[in-house]
Amino acid sequence: MATEIIHGLDSYFTFRIGNELFAVNIGHVTKILGMTDITKVPNSPRYFKGIINLFGDVLPVFDGRLKFGFPETENTRNTCILIFVFELDGQPVSSGIVVDSVEKVVIFEPEHIKPAPQVGKGFNSEFIHGIATLNDEFVIILNLEKIFSEEEISLINAVE
Repeated sequence: MATEIIHGLDSYFTFRIGNELFAVNIGHVTKILGMTDITKVPNSPRYFKGIINLFGDVLPVFDGRLKFGFPETENTRNTCILIFVFELDGQPVSSGIVVDSVEKVVIFEPEHIKPAPQVGKGFNSEFIHGIATLNDEFVIILNLEKIFSEEEISLINAVE
């Protein structure tokens, strides 16, 4: 799949997981898919939903709720799969994440993005690029290159 990350944009794609509002730079979002059949992969972590066939390409799909520590829930009509592209060892890699709903594209000027909070050892703020506000609600801006562990990267590489 020919994918390219577009850097330097102030536009962010927002989506919900649980009651929380998340965002990623719009340059990382390549597709929004309705829920589709996901083929399970034996002996994989619970948050790894499996793989899908996207126009002949095999893509890994992660459950956003389980990945970010939310309780598992039934899919709704708003549940969908976001397809992201991000850099892994200098190469563009695509992966999907199941989210509860997509919201909209917003613009956050760099000076309105605050650094991730440092709240102690139990909280991994490395995968958070920053925090912004939208209509008096916090928006957690994700750093896609940092949200996957070495184990997850191995899963992604295995299906690439």
